[in-house]
Amino acid sequence: MVGTPACYEEATQTLMCGDLFTQLGNGPAQTDGDVVGPAIAAEDLFKYSSLNPNMGTTIRGLSKLAPRTLALMHGPSFTGDGAAALRALADDYDRRVGGAFTTLQSAAA
Repeated sequence: MVGTPACYEEATQTLMCGDLFTQLGNGPAQTDGDVVGPAIAAEDLFKYSSLNPNMGTTIRGLSKLAPRTLALMHGPSFTGDGAAALRALADDYDRRVGGAFTTLQSAAA
């Protein structure tokens, strides 16, 4: 995973997400709004993730914890359906990895 590893606090159902869901600019300390779209925009800009074929699967595995709070290192803490946010982010990384693989295959041909 990107940056620091994720850590889960069971009593509060809080997932410390490290660099997952990185966002740009100043925002509120907490949100129940979209954290996936801004994270996708940051990845588009910085391309900070080391894409690998297991990224989506690994992030999707974190969704099984069903966190109520996602504590973001570079963004607001998100309160809501953390599992859905993680699955959506995993889907985006699957799309990125698939695109990167297709690009590599085209370059090799």
